Amino acid sequence: MKIGITLGDPAGIGPEIILKTAPYIKHMNNVHIYGNKRLLRKTAFDLGLLHEYEELRETLVDCGDSITYRYGKPTKTTGRVALQSLNCALKAQVDILITPPIVKDVIRYHIPNFTGHTEYLARHFNTKNYAMVGLWHTKRIMLVTTHMPLQHIFKHVTQRAIFEKIVLLNWGLKRYFSVNMPRIGVSALNPHAFEFSLGEEEKIMRAIAQARQSKINAEGPHPADTLFDRDLDGFLTMYHDQAMIYLKSKNNGLNFTLGLPIVRLSPLYGAALDIAGTNTAEVSGFIAAIKQGIKLHRNARRYDRKNV
Repeated sequence: MKIGITLGDPAGIGPEIILKTAPYIKHMNNVHIYGNKRLLRKTAFDLGLLHEYEELRETLVDCGDSITYRYGKPTKTTGRVALQSLNCALKAQVDILITPPIVKDVIRYHIPNFTGHTEYLARHFNTKNYAMVGLWHTKRIMLVTTHMPLQHIFKHVTQRAIFEKIVLLNWGLKRYFSVNMPRIGVSALNPHAFEFSLGEEEKIMRAIAQARQSKINAEGPHPADTLFDRDLDGFLTMYHDQAMIYLKSKNNGLNFTLGLPIVRLSPLYGAALDIAGTNTAEVSGFIAAIKQGIKLHRNARRYDRKNV
């Protein structure tokens, strides 16, 4: 099991939270941090974390450019370094990938259509059937659509897309979370479900019926504002904010990319540019991502051994 940690955007809190994981990962011989050593050491020096840097020295894989930058001020150059770190980890063929936050706007100087780690990794692995899944405790919440304008969502919320995501979530709950007979709740698209429907909920109903014909225990569509109160193993939402408003209101929520040949996780927060360089970033979410990544990888290996 090879665990790779990327640097994130150095103008954000990524390097700081990596350094603060030192007490947890310093004794793990399968962890590798991919990024420019000088950049990580600069953060360590600036924030008084040189002891943590020394504890992590053996885990560092030096790659990417050494640049000058200011905390809280991402640039085209910091975006390039963030990409270099990510690509180094992918080239190393890690089994588990933990990604600190990046700044998408500056990544777009290099990849104009960049929308996030999820889509970038799917393209890298040539994966067509993938999804963003938010995790918080026993809540596993998949999205049908991810990063797109609201006005584009309606044409992407199709019976086929919903059915494919239900099938993927059902498989993911079995493989990664050891749920033998998953129960899946599917959200409506409109407020109060059918009350304001213009036909969208009927498409969702047909997808659920198709899933049930395939022996998948799916139910709904339920109003999104009460969906997560239900005692179910997994949830499927139609668009980003239906899931993320709930997840980001919790502590230590995680983003899991389902469908890749590796396990990829990240904390559910951004680069926090307003506090970058102040040594006030909270590290518990990042440690939770590492722990969860190890657990999911082990569950997947166990599932594969039983189902070969």
